[in-house]
Amino acid sequence: MRRFLIAGVLGACALGASAQTEVLKLSEAQRLACLVKPSDPPRYPQHDKLDRGQGAMRLLLKFTTPDSRPAIQVLFNSAREDMQDIVERYVSKYRLPCLKPEDGEVSAVQEFDFQNHDRDPAPVTPPEEGHGPLCVVMPRNGLKYNLGFGRSEVEHLVAEITFRGDGQQPPDVTFSYVKASSRMQEAVREWVAGYRMPCRTAQDKPRTIEQRFSMYPDNRRRYGFKQERFSLREFLGLMKEPWKRPARFDLDTMGCPFKVDFVIGGEGMPHKASVRGPVDPNKVGFLRWLSGLQFAFKSDDMANDMFGTQLQIDVPCGVVDFKGTAPAAE
Repeated sequence: MRRFLIAGVLGACALGASAQTEVLKLSEAQRLACLVKPSDPPRYPQHDKLDRGQGAMRLLLKFTTPDSRPAIQVLFNSAREDMQDIVERYVSKYRLPCLKPEDGEVSAVQEFDFQNHDRDPAPVTPPEEGHGPLCVVMPRNGLKYNLGFGRSEVEHLVAEITFRGDGQQPPDVTFSYVKASSRMQEAVREWVAGYRMPCRTAQDKPRTIEQRFSMYPDNRRRYGFKQERFSLREFLGLMKEPWKRPARFDLDTMGCPFKVDFVIGGEGMPHKASVRGPVDPNKVGFLRWLSGLQFAFKSDDMANDMFGTQLQIDVPCGVVDFKGTAPAAE
């Protein structure tokens, strides 16, 4: 299994046209008014009860005849292979029966999102100051790597993937966290070499994304949360004596209520707490405090299994006030 930090939001087909001096009148086909597609939308291909992955695809669809499937160009892909298969089978049944020769080629863009968790979905292309759209296209086939017979250790990698040059250049890869065999490192490097960012131009600045890879043996129990979205009180209940880190935060001054995205670290890799959108200096100290807390895991195996797990915290209004001593029981 591998976990991706790239995710998205389900969108709908869209088509637009404009002119500087007049408004163009679109035909029925150009408005996609007669688009025929299957009634049952794609569903998440769950592997097991702890399969809470995510993936997204953005497709450019081109219709040239009324009774044929559209040609497909992948603009963005963070979906694993089985998700791609589901989307491609679904889209292959699209038809535009009102398309006429005078309409020419009709194009549309559609986004598909697969989420199997209770966190709020992340945007397909999260905004990043100073950069254009995020248009990473991952290889059609999945990562080819097996732990090997009889192996019981979980393996983790955190890759920093940097795109330079135009959209046809393979990215550079470095690892900021390694708890994996050299075989896994080589397999990840080989697979990531197939990534492309087709919307880039040679003049664009380098752009780096982070991706986490986790491999779990099939022959042993795996730990996981029953949920991945918590109230702040519930989240603090998972921590090991959080009151020992004295803190006082007036959440009313931070634009409350708000949500915090949290990624579990471990063994030299700190937890990561963040909010979506522009950085709010009012929240920085609170996020730093959250990322410094320690989970009350029952064993090293549990802590290792949880590495890279993504959580979401619903932060209310009010005050967080820890003075360094255990709070009185309610």
